[in-house]
Amino acid sequence: MIGMFKRRYKLRIERGYIYCGNGGGFLQDCDEYDANTDTWDNKTNAPLPARYWLAATTINYKGYIYGGSDGGNLQDCDEYDPSINTWDNKTDAPLPARYSSASSTISDKGYIYCGDDVGRLQDCDEYDSGLDSWDNKTDKPVPAIDFLAASTINNKGYVYCGRLSTGTRMKETNEYDPDTWTLKTDALAIRGYHAASTINDKGYIYCGHDGGSILQSCDEYDPDTWTNKTNTPAPTRYSLSASTISNKGYIYGGYSTLRDCDEYTPDTWVSVTNIPTPGRYTAAASAIGV
Repeated sequence: MIGMFKRRYKLRIERGYIYCGNGGGFLQDCDEYDANTDTWDNKTNAPLPARYWLAATTINYKGYIYGGSDGGNLQDCDEYDPSINTWDNKTDAPLPARYSSASSTISDKGYIYCGDDVGRLQDCDEYDSGLDSWDNKTDKPVPAIDFLAASTINNKGYVYCGRLSTGTRMKETNEYDPDTWTLKTDALAIRGYHAASTINDKGYIYCGHDGGSILQSCDEYDPDTWTNKTNTPAPTRYSLSASTISNKGYIYGGYSTLRDCDEYTPDTWVSVTNIPTPGRYTAAASAIGV
């Protein structure tokens, strides 16, 4: 029976993946981080076009990247299977094409929130990977925003902060319980160009830009309460990406071409091995069980 169990079930170990971004030019790079060995491995490039300001989620042990920009706005949706290190083009996301959106996974479906087309968006769209199909869902309440961040806590999506059409940063928190939106307690400070992940049923937002200053702050969201936590390691940064691997948060890169990778075990930060060259910003990230 033990042998049968071992044959039928594979122990999956989560690894972090960073996708595309800008490293002095638009990138197709896909790089894998093994937190157990603190090592990076370059994987098969994402499909053309090279892009930045994209979003990413993980659904059923596969990574998905959505939209972005290659100088023009994109609808592309591409699937990464780390078990065979291959990419597959999937059905495009709905119009409008967009960049600077955020995404999260709720109950085995991917959601992309807001972003920018020729103006800020309120759009919320759902991706069903099993059917390879998209469904327009209820828009996020006003205001329309871009350069936001998102994560999922207990099967609800949370959208944190972002930027208005005026350029003003926000501190709103919105909860998405498919298919209903609820305004929640504001974050502690305004910000955009930040990153987010969920650790042990709490959301964390990292760094960003408040319109005047680059941030190091890390804030914890335990629905519906915010708490300021230990700052991320220097340098201050924005346009970074983040994921959670085995109940630890990881932040990657940032503007302009940072290679920093830092590990967060609430409430302690440790600098770990830098991401591979090139340093990059505006990449996307997710964690996948391999």
